[in-house]
Amino acid sequence: MKVHYLVEIVNPEHHYVKVRLRIEDVPGESLKMFLPSWSPGSYLMREYARHIRWIQATQANGEVLFHTQLAKGVWEIDWRKSAAATRETTLEVTYEVYCHELTVRTSHVDASHAFLHGPSYLVGILDHKLQDPTIEFRFPPSWSRLSTGLRDVSLNRERFLYQAADYDELVDAPVEIGCHETDGFDFLGRPHQLAFYGVQYPHRHDLKADIKKIVETVARHFDNDLPYKDYLFLTHFVPKLYGGLEHLNSTALHFDGRKLGSRKDYISYLSLVAHEYFHLWNVKRIRPRELGPFDYCNEAYTTLLWLAEGLTSFVDDLFVYRAELATLEEYLDIVKGNLETYLSTPGRRYHSLEQSSFNAWIKLYRPDENSKNSTVSYYLKGGLVFTVLQALLVEQGRSVDELLSLLWKDFKEHTHRGLVKEDIYRMVREIGGDEILTRFTEMVESTTDIDFESAFRKLGCELKWSEPSSPWIGADFEYTGERVFVKTISLDSPAQRGGLNVGDEVLFLNELRFEKGDVDKLGTLLVMDRPYGLVISRLGKLERVELIPGRAPRQLKEISIVDRGLAERAFSFSPRPVLLHKA
Repeated sequence: MKVHYLVEIVNPEHHYVKVRLRIEDVPGESLKMFLPSWSPGSYLMREYARHIRWIQATQANGEVLFHTQLAKGVWEIDWRKSAAATRETTLEVTYEVYCHELTVRTSHVDASHAFLHGPSYLVGILDHKLQDPTIEFRFPPSWSRLSTGLRDVSLNRERFLYQAADYDELVDAPVEIGCHETDGFDFLGRPHQLAFYGVQYPHRHDLKADIKKIVETVARHFDNDLPYKDYLFLTHFVPKLYGGLEHLNSTALHFDGRKLGSRKDYISYLSLVAHEYFHLWNVKRIRPRELGPFDYCNEAYTTLLWLAEGLTSFVDDLFVYRAELATLEEYLDIVKGNLETYLSTPGRRYHSLEQSSFNAWIKLYRPDENSKNSTVSYYLKGGLVFTVLQALLVEQGRSVDELLSLLWKDFKEHTHRGLVKEDIYRMVREIGGDEILTRFTEMVESTTDIDFESAFRKLGCELKWSEPSSPWIGADFEYTGERVFVKTISLDSPAQRGGLNVGDEVLFLNELRFEKGDVDKLGTLLVMDRPYGLVISRLGKLERVELIPGRAPRQLKEISIVDRGLAERAFSFSPRPVLLHKA
């Protein structure tokens, strides 16, 4: 089946995109189309079909065909129910999509640019494989650039015509159109494009040189085996945005361009670049078996997102250090922040990594006020588990780097198979033996406390703690003007034991009016182990609760380097021969 897409943006300030499909050699008496409900790499049902304003089907001669919607994102065209005088094999489908949400998982069109995310605006054909679909873009002449990872098949610059191998590849290539800044570099003879939309505050960093260092560092871990002909780094520099999404030969990144002048924030941006670039190998090729081929209409449940995202979260900051773009101390400070967040998440005692992965569709991407008490992020815990695995392997003179090599070798031998848990466990055993595998398995499958103290000693480091002396109630607040509302409550905290609820408005503390400015003073207003009366408004009704502040849990003060030579060796690139594992 041959399909050509025409994407038109006439009035970008209205935020609509018009898409026309020309489908040739249509078989049978009916045809079903779909618009995805989710995007690979982002595990939430986003129901993109809700943004379609209208849809119409016609034959090439202009005769309108009967179509009906079968499900939230599925339509059927049926010639048997149409009034068409003749049955033609060429079909045209036209529809409009509203695009005004700027995330890496959605499309955004306004007067300044268009960012088009494939699954959110390109329909596919159910039960039919598209062969070499083409797509053409038409947009205002004032826009001078189009950046995408799709293969350019234009014969001249008067057309913006591209081609993909199939539907999966077509929707896996975001498109940026406008007057954005572009640059690039070559590595191993492969062009790497840079596209920057938005505003950067003045800074002294060389983004192109540093991104190239990231590319060189990550590729070195796979023996410079680049799985692409060219690559696109697309960054939207927009205030208060952060995130990224991996694609087959590109990535879409969001970052606050005002923060590039800050050393710590700039390292965070480079880690984001490294994270999404590493996904080229891990996720886009090396993947859990359930993540491909894709069913775009239904959830793809897997218990292996700790490999897809946890392993990536372990190596992203590490790559920045190995590229000599961050010091060892700066890298360990990032790890410290991750460990602090993990230890302050009571949900780690209730959700294993496997459970966190499987429930990503209803938990990670749908956080609420109780999320930290009931679950843990597979990004966060997964990254820390691989840090501990690195410590266990380093003690034996081995490294997680070897796992990367085995994973890549397995992919090249079984390109379309995908991984199951037993495959990964077999590789860990091959590198570290049964004892390390047992400990690794426990960290993945259980909620047992992890011995971080001994792990970091194996890495030449020491965890240093502080005991807070100020009183603690275990609640966070949000504000409307001067009014104070409870935002979150920690499990087993004085706030929970005292009966405070999320959503309560705190009116009085010991009979005195309680306002926004008092929240930051709680450390001086309260005394540990003494009762305090609060008057709150709950669902519009006045209530009284009593709190007895306690001592806050100990806090991680520092990951101190006690053996620099060992620490540098532990966190440096350490290639070893790839072992042959049994199938």
